[in-house]
Amino acid sequence: MTTTDEVAPAGDVDSGRADVRAALRRLGAVGAFGDDGEDPTTALLAAVRLVREVAAVSLATAFSAWSQRMVLEYLRAHPLPGGPTAALRTGEVTGATALAPAVADLAGTGSLPVTATRDGAGWRLSGTIGWTSNLFGDAVVVTPARTADEGRLVVLFRRTDDGVTPTEPFDLLGLNGTGTGGLHLDGVAVGADRVLTDDLAAFMGTCRPAMLLMQSALAVGLADAALTAVGTHLVPGAVLRPDAEALADRRDDVARRVEDLAGDRVGLAPGDLARLRLAAMDVAAEAVRLECSVAGGDGYRAGSDTARRVREAAFLPVQAPTVAQLRREITAAGTRQ
Repeated sequence: MTTTDEVAPAGDVDSGRADVRAALRRLGAVGAFGDDGEDPTTALLAAVRLVREVAAVSLATAFSAWSQRMVLEYLRAHPLPGGPTAALRTGEVTGATALAPAVADLAGTGSLPVTATRDGAGWRLSGTIGWTSNLFGDAVVVTPARTADEGRLVVLFRRTDDGVTPTEPFDLLGLNGTGTGGLHLDGVAVGADRVLTDDLAAFMGTCRPAMLLMQSALAVGLADAALTAVGTHLVPGAVLRPDAEALADRRDDVARRVEDLAGDRVGLAPGDLARLRLAAMDVAAEAVRLECSVAGGDGYRAGSDTARRVREAAFLPVQAPTVAQLRREITAAGTRQ
């Protein structure tokens, strides 16, 4: 796989013995993060395929590539003069998307933990970002913030800006090389040229298809890896072979739907993308369970690829939008119809 050559093994990135930065730079060097003149639809299909391909090798690396690609998607939809797009495309600077609280805020089930106070033509940010990834060096962070009059901004700042205090990296079940942690903000200055939009709902509506389709691709890539491993254990006539074949058919159906929507996002009904991502996660989870069933004791060893995929699968339901948030969205969509 050309996109992951010459980078740390998946197990090292998962455990935190190595991190994703070399892989992101490698992806940037081969043009995986696009270029300024790209067509948005063509670019999304390419991004979906990239995330799936990388996830079949390392979900940690694919997740960081997803974060990198989403920050670029934000800046494509809302360009900033002199913005950091070029450095993000090469992977020399990492992109951290801290939009998870926006999902809860717009659904009315939570509030934004970052506040924005007027400071001349710009703003001062205070509060806490509880969880985000790719927090390396001078990372570019995109976050929502609420104003005193209950407005909603989407702003960009850098991890090294004055007033930004990172936590220690979190000790996670897996994906430890993704630079995941929190940030405390104390009067962080954000000029008007770092405000992407003051309409959070419209922003999420624009960027949400790319977010959910690439998240679905993460799950499909994990299913690819698990089903490939299953194939190495099953002999002709094995009792679980029909299960594997049926699951591969389901994986193929989900992958086709993801690519179809990435290539043509028209005609989507409310809740369609949420249903698709849930279907992708279900296929991934079942594929990993099947791998565990056929791998035997070797798969139960903590350092095995099978055990790593168990940890990777456990991450998918907690990535925002979470399973609960997706199901709530589907229920709300049904109520509106």
